[in-house]
Amino acid sequence: MPVIPVLVLLCLPALSARPGNMKDDYCSGPPGIPGTPGVPGHNGANGIQGERGPKGERGDPGHPGIQGVQGLMGPPGGSGERGRRGKKGYTGEKGQKGELGRIGVEGRLGPKGQKGEPAVLPPSIAFSASRSSPLGPVREETIITYDQVFLNLGDSFDIFSSHFVCKVNGTYLFTAHILGTQNNDAYAWIMFNGQPMVPMHGDHRAGYGTGSNTLIYHLVRDDHVWVQLMKNSSLLNDYSTFSGYLIYKDV
Repeated sequence: MPVIPVLVLLCLPALSARPGNMKDDYCSGPPGIPGTPGVPGHNGANGIQGERGPKGERGDPGHPGIQGVQGLMGPPGGSGERGRRGKKGYTGEKGQKGELGRIGVEGRLGPKGQKGEPAVLPPSIAFSASRSSPLGPVREETIITYDQVFLNLGDSFDIFSSHFVCKVNGTYLFTAHILGTQNNDAYAWIMFNGQPMVPMHGDHRAGYGTGSNTLIYHLVRDDHVWVQLMKNSSLLNDYSTFSGYLIYKDV
């Protein structure tokens, strides 16, 4: 810190002419040099936040700026996603038919093939039979027997049991017809190995009720087909028939 020279003036008290009555007199020196400023005090506490003032009015829009200079062309972007398939357009008009092309050159005649084997004809299997006497009313399910056999090619129809017994694997057609009595219904089934396949019904309310049906079915050796009369049914004579034949055998 620099040394500041100070001029000190000594003022002596004047002696009064009168002893015992001394008066103090002082002399004022020049003002001193101002001292060094003090260190700033700490910041005061924050004041309470005032209320938000009202929103000012919207100012007028500014003038549009001058258009800048066009920048350099950037690199090409990547391929975009594939767009949706468009709708099918209208079918155009049919064009005119073109001219007929020239006939090509006839090819050479190929060698004659070998003689084929003679065709094997399917075996003749067919039957047709009828019943000549009345039957029923029966007290239980009863096989209808047929005593008049018109045709039995291949001997597949058993005249004792009235069953058709398959001897050749293949597809067969069967048909049956029943005639009921005047006072009773006739209700029967074409049976296959003990299972009812298609029904027939003759309603007596029609006088003499009749019923018929046809079955086409695949059979293998030793399959049985027959006609079975249901309980409490009855048949008149001469009009109930059972027939069948082989359509084609298995290859």
